[in-house]
Amino acid sequence: MLAMAVAVECSIGAASASVIYQINPSEADLETFNVTIDGNLISGALAGGIQINKISETPGGPSLPSSYVTVCTDIEGTLYLGQSYQYATPTTTFSGQTGVNPTWGAINTPAYLSSHAANSVNAAMAIQNAAYIFYKYGQLTSAGISGNADQMAALQLAVWEALYDTVANGSVTGTRLTWSGGDATVLSDVNSWLSGLDGNYGLTGYLLYPSPLSGVNANGEPPQELLIANPVPESPTVIAGVLLLLPFAASTFRILRKKRAV
Repeated sequence: MLAMAVAVECSIGAASASVIYQINPSEADLETFNVTIDGNLISGALAGGIQINKISETPGGPSLPSSYVTVCTDIEGTLYLGQSYQYATPTTTFSGQTGVNPTWGAINTPAYLSSHAANSVNAAMAIQNAAYIFYKYGQLTSAGISGNADQMAALQLAVWEALYDTVANGSVTGTRLTWSGGDATVLSDVNSWLSGLDGNYGLTGYLLYPSPLSGVNANGEPPQELLIANPVPESPTVIAGVLLLLPFAASTFRILRKKRAV
């Protein structure tokens, strides 16, 4: 990935602080795929760059960007186009987090979670792989990811696979999430970016956590956590950076395409 032209600064603030972002993805940067997660088929899922615009920010929290382009994590959560969401600040760190909906990591399937606590080690490897892909291949600028429609779609798909198909040894070889559709360029990029990952990159960062989680969306699903990148130069052994963003759900786009009067 290209280094950021200008780093996005993030500092810890008061616990009562919050930020509100409006969700405004660009149709020009979205491509259609069929995605299956935990055996559930989502037909016509849209993947690509998603723009968020800051509506307001209370004092005492992180100084977050006014506008940012990113991709999504919580594939079964929902963000509605044009709707605004509140996120609690200061942000939570990667450490100990497992995702909003569904849980990250190939081990943490619904069947596994029905009788086990979430495997936080596997989830930690998954977010490390996703963060590495976002940083290394997102062509980041101060305004977020960049690239053409195929590159952004490939980035979204690779991030999803990293989050849900990272196995116990850190490689992305699970089959919890699969997808079809797209051209040879997207397929080649995704396969290349996922190859050789090990879930151990030492990336630190923060997650914008939706507050509240329930009673916000008409479909009853929680909003998604958001991430924004603040990378630093690559070291000889790891890419050490600060991440902060990866929103959106494939299911969301399917729902919204029915609702929009465009």
